[in-house]
Amino acid sequence: MVLALSLSALGFTYRKEIYFLFAKDQSVRAEKTKEKTIELWKSGNLKEKDIEDFQSIATTYSEKDPTDPIAFHLIARSLYWNLNRLGIQFDHDSLILHLGSSFREFIGSSVLAESTLDSIFWNARTAEAYSSSQFSDWENNRVLLFLGETHRGVKRPQVLVGEYGNLDRSKLSLELQSVYIWLLTFNTMLAGDAAGLDHLITITKDPNYKIGIHFSPREENFLRGLGKYYKKDYVGALSLLRQAKTNNPDRITETSIITEATIFHLQNLSQKGIDLLEEFYLSNGKKNTDIPILITKFMKEKPGLKTKLDLTLDKKE
Repeated sequence: MVLALSLSALGFTYRKEIYFLFAKDQSVRAEKTKEKTIELWKSGNLKEKDIEDFQSIATTYSEKDPTDPIAFHLIARSLYWNLNRLGIQFDHDSLILHLGSSFREFIGSSVLAESTLDSIFWNARTAEAYSSSQFSDWENNRVLLFLGETHRGVKRPQVLVGEYGNLDRSKLSLELQSVYIWLLTFNTMLAGDAAGLDHLITITKDPNYKIGIHFSPREENFLRGLGKYYKKDYVGALSLLRQAKTNNPDRITETSIITEATIFHLQNLSQKGIDLLEEFYLSNGKKNTDIPILITKFMKEKPGLKTKLDLTLDKKE
C-alpha cells in the first residue's frame, strides 16, 4: 500500500516536471517567434502567414500554461498585428487625418476590427491580472491596454493620459513606439492638455527619437490649436488654427475652418461662423457634406440666422 502511494506520488512528480518542461519549451518558442515577427516587420517582409503562425504559437502557449501572463500578452500582441491587415495603421497621416474625430470614426465600421480590438484589450488585461510583478513585456502590454481603453471609450481622455502618459519609452518594442505616441497625442489633444501637447511635440524633436511620428511647424500649430479648443481657450485656439490654414483645402485647413466656425457659434457670433463655412464649402466644390448639417445645427440653435445655401438640396447632393 505504502509502495503504491509512493509510486503514485513519483508519477505525479514526473508528470509535473514534464508539464513544466513542455510549458517552458512553448515559452521559448513563442519568444523566438515574436522576435522573428518583429524583424520581419522592420524589413517590411511581414506576411499574413507569419502573423497566423505567431498567433497559433501564442495560443498554444496559453493553453499549456494558462496562468502565465506573458502567454496572454503574446496573444494580444499577435492580434495587434492583425490590425495592419485590416487597414488600420497608427502612423503620422492617420493621426493628422483623424485629430478632432472620434476613435471609432478612425477604426471605421469593420466588425472584425471591433472584435480584434476588444480581444487585444481583454488578453492584455488578463496578462496584467495574472502578473504578480512586472514581466519582460510590461510596458508593451501597457501600450496594448492603452489601445484597448481608447477604443472602449469608457474612461475620459484625461484619465487615460494620466494612467498611460508616463510609460518608459526606452522599454517599448520598436513596432509599438509609434502606436504609443499616436495614442498619447490623440488623447492628450482631446483632454485639452496644452502643456502635454507641448511636451509631446518636444519629444518628437529629440535627436534620440528615431522612430515614430514627427510634426511639421504647421501641424504643430494645428495640434496646439485643437488642444486649446478642447481646453475652451478659444482665443488661443483661433490664433493657432488660423496659422495652420492654407489655400490648400486639405484636412488641416478644413478642420481648422470648421473649428473656427464652431468657436464663433459658441461666442454668439454664429452668422460669422456660417459665412465662413459657406465660403469654404462653395469654393471647395461642396465636397464636405457635413458642413450643411453643421450650418443647419447652428440655425436651429440660434433662430434668425441666414444662409445662401439651399440646405435641402445640399443634403441630397
